[in-house]
Amino acid sequence: MSRYEKLKNYKGIKKDLKTGRYLVRKYINGREHSKSFDSLKEAVNWRANFHPSVSEAIVTQKVESNDLRDMLEKPLQRKLNGEDLGYYFRDVWELYQKIYIPSLERSSQEHRLSKQVFYLPLMNYKMVEITANLLDVFIAEHRKSAIENRSKRSNFDDDFKCLKALLNWYRQNYDPLFMNPVLPRHKHAGIIRKIIKKNKKMKPEQLISFFNELPLFWRDFAECQFYMGARVSEVAGLQVQSVDFKEMQICIQYVAVWAYRNKEFEYLKEYPKNGEISYASINKKMEEILKRRIPLSANGFIFHENGEPLRYRTIQYQFNKALKKAGLGDQFSSTHIMRHSMGTITRKVTGSVDMAQAVTRHKDIQIAQQYASLPTDANRKAVHDVNLYLEELENN
Repeated sequence: MSRYEKLKNYKGIKKDLKTGRYLVRKYINGREHSKSFDSLKEAVNWRANFHPSVSEAIVTQKVESNDLRDMLEKPLQRKLNGEDLGYYFRDVWELYQKIYIPSLERSSQEHRLSKQVFYLPLMNYKMVEITANLLDVFIAEHRKSAIENRSKRSNFDDDFKCLKALLNWYRQNYDPLFMNPVLPRHKHAGIIRKIIKKNKKMKPEQLISFFNELPLFWRDFAECQFYMGARVSEVAGLQVQSVDFKEMQICIQYVAVWAYRNKEFEYLKEYPKNGEISYASINKKMEEILKRRIPLSANGFIFHENGEPLRYRTIQYQFNKALKKAGLGDQFSSTHIMRHSMGTITRKVTGSVDMAQAVTRHKDIQIAQQYASLPTDANRKAVHDVNLYLEELENN
């Protein structure tokens, strides 16, 4: 029987079953460094901070100051935040779940609830103890853990966005003296690796190459999304009743909602992201597509998979596969490229920023007066002009 027991989730650390001490091994530039500790906490921190070029005193200092609770004992960091109403973070999280989260869309509820794991280290702190300094150590611990466990995440931006929203809710409803301690520096401190952002605006020639690599069904889907200037969920949820050939317009109302974790279809929502029904014009190409697809519709869905609503992962796979075949996979990804590209190409064809905003239906406060409930003349002209331009480009 081995004298040492490997510890699950603690790489490089073994427990000496005879002495109860923890043996740590760390390899740097091919050379082994090792040390034994009485506590697991000391072992974990030594492995995270040790380097031959760093003095043992500095490493020990890091070990001693890494605990969240330790930092609150430092005299210079005892300043409290807001009024002590007796609430602990765990109490506020419980209230947030009972009062606020049920008011959100189902997919948003699942998203917010998934953050509980991120919040766990804060649960036993009083709200007055939650300061920017505390969050400095809080994110440092999360980042260190993510690196040690080889997490695929790149940062904690979304987690901090949700934490900030929760703390704002507490301030607005319970303690107006509480200052939200989430600062830009915390997002920066949580960066594990930089995200290389891919372009979302395709040139006309690239768009045509992408369309040509899609099977007919998926080309119909992508072209509809493009000319509608729509979000992918709006096309996946497009209903037969939303198409009006008499007025040559589509009512953008129904939206497919996918589960937060597995992206499976959950339900059909009866209003878009901004809560307002809008309309898109039908040009010649869209008329051709819709008249081909509507007779094949199922359960009201114009686009479906064997009678079932589309799954987001399926759409994503088909788009990325076509981009790769077109030689564009290293430049573009995601399903939002159609919406961005329609705005960009509309501006190129028409020379008008107003028309580009009209086709994507972005209601910036400064240009809100340009929009109405029905398709604007700018929308109609842009959709038709872009269609003619792409047809001519493809034919040539």
